[in-house]
Amino acid sequence: MSPALAKARLGGPLTAWCLADDNRTDSGKEAAMTRISWQRLAALAGLAFVVLYVSAFALGIEVGDRDREILDYYANSGHRAKEIVAFFLIAGAALALIVFATALRSLIARAEQQTAMLAALAWAGGIACAVLVLAGNAVSRATAFTALDNKFRLDPNTRRLFEDTGFLLFVSGALAAIVLVVAVSLAVLRYGVLPRWLGWAGFPTAALLTLAIVFVGFLVFALWVLTVSAALALGRSMPARSP
Repeated sequence: MSPALAKARLGGPLTAWCLADDNRTDSGKEAAMTRISWQRLAALAGLAFVVLYVSAFALGIEVGDRDREILDYYANSGHRAKEIVAFFLIAGAALALIVFATALRSLIARAEQQTAMLAALAWAGGIACAVLVLAGNAVSRATAFTALDNKFRLDPNTRRLFEDTGFLLFVSGALAAIVLVVAVSLAVLRYGVLPRWLGWAGFPTAALLTLAIVFVGFLVFALWVLTVSAALALGRSMPARSP
């Protein structure tokens, strides 16, 4: 027999009730700490995504459209090195997005409890977006990596094909992010896992993500991730939904 149970039997009903109450208090504190940990993780991961992604585009990679401009660009070792740096920055951003989506899923699932449908949708949208970004990043930087080989002879049209394919993969990632944004917005409005205004702001954000084909989508998505991260970092942990 455990010491706690023996003590409860010796002390009678009052002692047993006190022990049970202490256990509930400890469980509540542990759950609150877990929610705070997930909030901090999501906030840090979201910030990392934005910083890494913006840093990659801040490198100012511009190849040019003409055949000679393309050939001269990839003949320059400095330009190739810049593309490789951008590859790792965007890959790191995609991995941070996976952590961000996973942490959000845990926060939403604690509020939803049994159904966890919105949590699953948010996670699926985030993972799909990250995978497509990783694929688009690899395809877009393939020319720079291959050009490191002195035996490689670049055809400008091959580079155009890889660049357009990578771009379309990025666009697909932005479209997949719509599922993440809408699911989080619905969870905010229904369960209060974030400030309510952020839930309403998610719907125009999702609508603007459809403009990813003209580069607007990912800029809007990065701003949304940054705003959600700030709300998680500055706000208090939301209570879990009562069963």
